[in-house]
Amino acid sequence: MLTGAPIVSLVMYASDVAASAEFYHQRLGLPSLPAAPGEARAGAGGLDLWLRPADRHGVRLFGRRDDSSDVVFLVEDLEATRSALEGRGVRFERRRSYEVGLVTDFYDPSGHRLMLYQPSPTALTWPSAPKLRAIWRAYGRGGADVIGPSAGPAEGPPERTGLSGSPLSYLFMFENDQTAALGFYRDRLGLELLERVHCCNQDCDSEIEGIGKYDGGDVLLATHHMHEKSMVVDDLGRPYSPREFTPAHGQGIAPVFLVGDVAATAERLAGRGVPFPDEPETVPEGTLARFEDPFGHPFLLLERAPAAQRSKPREGVNAAR
Repeated sequence: MLTGAPIVSLVMYASDVAASAEFYHQRLGLPSLPAAPGEARAGAGGLDLWLRPADRHGVRLFGRRDDSSDVVFLVEDLEATRSALEGRGVRFERRRSYEVGLVTDFYDPSGHRLMLYQPSPTALTWPSAPKLRAIWRAYGRGGADVIGPSAGPAEGPPERTGLSGSPLSYLFMFENDQTAALGFYRDRLGLELLERVHCCNQDCDSEIEGIGKYDGGDVLLATHHMHEKSMVVDDLGRPYSPREFTPAHGQGIAPVFLVGDVAATAERLAGRGVPFPDEPETVPEGTLARFEDPFGHPFLLLERAPAAQRSKPREGVNAAR
């Protein structure tokens, strides 16, 4: 159903759009893109972060730390990038080094959890690695030693560029039933499953493939089950991931799939058991239709208006192969 439909935006519902825009543009160094009045957009590689006011759209945000999802930026030197962003006023939380590589997280003004990710040599041999390398090749700025060839050399030190040139690579959406997640994302939505692996908690049973990674175009869309047996801790022994899943907390981020015909796509998905409870929304970009996964995470379908289609040609990672 959504096979080949790329994710072109992440709607980041914000408690204060101006404060969030300042954070993404000034603190993180992400470029500003045109947006409707009262909204803002930040470029993040092959897609954009679309800041929309939460109260206007009936979204209740969790608070200062929402751990229901992870927005992950791909970097080739985590420590250098972290240090540079700290100098720009970003406060980091936990850091963990394990089989996948190095990760460290932080939060935006609305409480959305963001992450830097430097992949390990082992992770770059997994089935999801070609997509990760393609994202870096299409949008990354830097060298070729860690991830592979990039789109071009770094445009300056991270102290000056921030995360510009460090493309958004993953969106992790947490859930509490990996079987239901597989049935929804693969079987109902028709997304291409690239990889299923054990989660980051080694105390979980080995047969639990708690992470599913799907092709989202210029990003990997991943489901990640909650840890029920023990708390994952970081390199300093501090708690890392949430232990309980609360669907009401998952409303703050909505991936946007680009489709040719919203009405037809929604009708086909509804026929596969995906409800669309609200009327479509007309925005300057086109028409949006909203649905949710079984865990409360929202999604949007976007049919671009003719003028927007002419102004936004897509090449993406396929052009970089």
